[in-house]
Amino acid sequence: MIRFIRLAPVALAAAMAFVGAAQAGSLLDSSMYGAIGGTQNVTLNGVTFTSAPGNFIVKNLNGFSGLGVTGGATGDEIDIGETVRMSFAAQVVSDFSVTFFYNGPEFGDWREIAQVTAYNGAAVSGVYTLTVGNDGAIPGATWSGLGSVSNLSLPTDTGGGSWRVAGNPFGSAAITGLSFTALTSGLCQSECNNQSDYALSSVNAVPEPETYALMIAGLGAVGFVARRRKPRTA
Repeated sequence: MIRFIRLAPVALAAAMAFVGAAQAGSLLDSSMYGAIGGTQNVTLNGVTFTSAPGNFIVKNLNGFSGLGVTGGATGDEIDIGETVRMSFAAQVVSDFSVTFFYNGPEFGDWREIAQVTAYNGAAVSGVYTLTVGNDGAIPGATWSGLGSVSNLSLPTDTGGGSWRVAGNPFGSAAITGLSFTALTSGLCQSECNNQSDYALSSVNAVPEPETYALMIAGLGAVGFVARRRKPRTA
């Protein structure tokens, strides 16, 4: 009886930890921008963020914001030749979003392309592209991976040009890292002084099935101990 009583705090702590793990899904959101901006390598909440060749910088425009890299053509977005890398414990990524991603004459950006590389350890598990619309199309974007793309703010001069790719875009297998860069689209019309560039807004993950299994096991242990401690009635 005493042994089970002593186990109760341990089982409860384990259960609470697993509940927290199951609920924690944000790998990157706006609340983290302040701690990331101005650095080139920083770890927050178990996620390591690395930028190259410049430092991270936060860009705000038309009510939207995201992480970019200093230098390059824009000085505050992820430009061609620049990268943003995220490394984390193996997780299934449920969605990500980018902003300042245009497909017409806005800011001289035509059919911008983001390249996203997924990693499993040191190995590349997939290379994908997000291409925003056809010439002048509003909205519209294509993703070469799984899932679907939705528009969060129209790609206009006064819009955010924001997009969300959801539905486990890198598949249902766990990955340990993502790398974001920009590619030239090869399309240049009346005005084309900078392509492509964008900012990274958010990345979210879903717990692996093992996390739920551990959570259930932890809660079961708490229930078992509680039943053992319940006084018997005559």
